[in-house]
Amino acid sequence: MTNLREGIEATAVSSGGVALWWLAQAGFALKSSAGAVLYADPYLSNVVERAFGFKRLSLAPIDAQDVRADWVISSHEHLDHLDTDALPVIARNNPQCRFAGPDSCAPEYERCGIPADRCLIMSPGNTYQAGDVTIHTTQADHGELSPSALSLLLDFGKVRALFTGDTALRLPWIQPLINRKPTIFLTCINGRYGNLNPVEAAQLARAVNPKIVIPCHFWMFKEHNGDPESFVQACAELCPDVQLKILSPGEGIEVSDDV
Repeated sequence: MTNLREGIEATAVSSGGVALWWLAQAGFALKSSAGAVLYADPYLSNVVERAFGFKRLSLAPIDAQDVRADWVISSHEHLDHLDTDALPVIARNNPQCRFAGPDSCAPEYERCGIPADRCLIMSPGNTYQAGDVTIHTTQADHGELSPSALSLLLDFGKVRALFTGDTALRLPWIQPLINRKPTIFLTCINGRYGNLNPVEAAQLARAVNPKIVIPCHFWMFKEHNGDPESFVQACAELCPDVQLKILSPGEGIEVSDDV
């Protein structure tokens, strides 16, 4: 699978903007104007089925072998966000790539054979630099399933992308990221395992008031649920002025400050 890799490599991003591609589930590839490529929560293998029996229903738009990345960011340690089959392949093929996630990810990085000096362990309420991209973090509410899970805001200069990760609706926790006026809102909508359901995600989209909202975390496992049409209807009622994008796996958009 090389088409997406070639598309990412060929894309030139306007100053301060971002190009992003949905990878299915909660995964995104993002490219900055300086050419840095970040992968957030890529799930590219079948490790969840092997570990838990959850069959993959959406094919990965890129093979781990074809990933070229400067950073791979995991919002938390669950296998559909930190793919322990894909990460060792990515690490081996991208020797300069670094890996970032909360402290729950550290043991998984070690099991993947990724040296500690290539890992950035993030905590909530802090700011980190990933090349020309600034990462701001808050605690996500993923309950006892992952107490250290993070929500992230990726600042590309003129464009900022707020990525919920896996979380319930906990507005005070994510408010510091909302205060940074995100341009793009990437939100889970599946409504199971403590995550935002379509209506709650639309309520949060109304609070964020971005220029563009893109739902994710649906149509991967039957056990995870997820109904994008319900999200579309809820957004039409709760935040009709927000531009809604439903992407197919591998589809991308470029966002500049004049969207």
